[in-house]
Amino acid sequence: MSFRRADCASDPDMNDYLKAVPVEPEEPPTPAESTCAEPQGWLAAEALEPPPPLAPPATAPASEICPSVASGGTTPALLGGPADVQCEPEAAIDDDVDPPIASAPIDATIEVFGASDDQAWPRVEADLLLCADALSPPADIDCAVEALPATLSDLDDRLGGAGRIRIAIAVAGDPLVAGPGRSLLAALGPDQVRIHAAIGPLQAALARIGFSLTDLEVLDLERLGPPGVLARLRRGRLYAFRPDGDGTAAIGRLLERAGFHQARVWRVAADPAAPIEALLAFELSDRPTPARDDGYVVAYTVGADGSSRDWPGIPSTEFDAVLPEAARLLALAWLQPGADECGWSIEGDEPALALDWSRERPEARIHCIGTTDERLARFGLRHQAGEGLVAEVDGSFRGLATLPDPNVAFLRAGPEFAQQVRTAWDRLRPAGRMVVAAEHEQSRLELMQFAHRHRPVHWQDLTVSLGDGEARFELAAASSVRLMGWRKPARG
Repeated sequence: MSFRRADCASDPDMNDYLKAVPVEPEEPPTPAESTCAEPQGWLAAEALEPPPPLAPPATAPASEICPSVASGGTTPALLGGPADVQCEPEAAIDDDVDPPIASAPIDATIEVFGASDDQAWPRVEADLLLCADALSPPADIDCAVEALPATLSDLDDRLGGAGRIRIAIAVAGDPLVAGPGRSLLAALGPDQVRIHAAIGPLQAALARIGFSLTDLEVLDLERLGPPGVLARLRRGRLYAFRPDGDGTAAIGRLLERAGFHQARVWRVAADPAAPIEALLAFELSDRPTPARDDGYVVAYTVGADGSSRDWPGIPSTEFDAVLPEAARLLALAWLQPGADECGWSIEGDEPALALDWSRERPEARIHCIGTTDERLARFGLRHQAGEGLVAEVDGSFRGLATLPDPNVAFLRAGPEFAQQVRTAWDRLRPAGRMVVAAEHEQSRLELMQFAHRHRPVHWQDLTVSLGDGEARFELAAASSVRLMGWRKPARG
């Protein structure tokens, strides 16, 4: 396999080629839906009862909420969920598509901190305190107090209707683990959101055995269920498990099912008086559960028998006609998808890159465009993908109008390629990444025409020749894949 890399800014031949390519007329973008992901619960596990309903937030005038309405633009909801205000563009692009909906922008400054009823609260300097249901705020709090909404969409509505005030959010435990702190910081940035670290029970338990929260991935067995936990397990990684009603022995059985029967395991609690047990996964399955099973199981997944695969990606031989592993892994290296980001994968009925993506980021919500639910479910079960994959049967560029705006988008050239690339770029969120793969001459020409208008940050040609290891020792005819990557400017 050989590589050829060129840069649009330094290669004179490429500059001449770009000048010779005719510029396609711009087509207006497809209207964008503002809803991102379906509301999902994020409060700590101990918050079992939903908070009391909040008064509906005040709705600002449309002229204040949608400053770009004169140009047909929209202001998407930062945190997803239902919106309260409808912004009509000046001229509808398609009569069959409803106008997009936008929720009020969040102007408040927000501070998120961890608290405990057993310890003194930090000083709260705010106009409004949103308190987790598991906490009881002190009586001397000198500001309005409301229950913290139970979903991100409800919180988005409440923050959007609050106006330009100071808001404090109190969660039980460490705000980097429990509550909406990380989602708010990712959506609004450090200028509006500050997170004050606190020590939670998991952090205290890990400190007893010499680990930190950054060393491992936390898996909640009660929330994910056995299939979700199995989808996340990878070889040579460190995990912390929250046991469910079956206790810590169930975690040992799950590790054995994944082939990690020799994984090193610690059973540890935050209480300094509780003993620490160090054993192997198969020993954990037979060990009796303590009377007070409020600790954690920390496992380092070594000794695998190969039943849980890790990188590199899924072999191309397991599909009929997909991108080679080298092209998929390079695309993912440029995309750098996060677990809390919404993504599009336009690959047709064999979403190999989406499966690679989901195996590495099981919680990521990935819309696989052009495939069916049945086919995607079969692929996901076979290749141990996460539960965030969503099949979108309509693979046309008009079908993209109903999808949430992506943070990450991957496109493989196919029917309606030029329209799909333009739509994906227009819908891409600020600081979002997009990678496009073109394998044929016509699609490369269309890709270069788009690059003439929007200069990519990465582009590279891969020439791949597959070897036949079962018959004669020879290479098949070489095929070339052109990959280009873009990054949208951050907001502001």
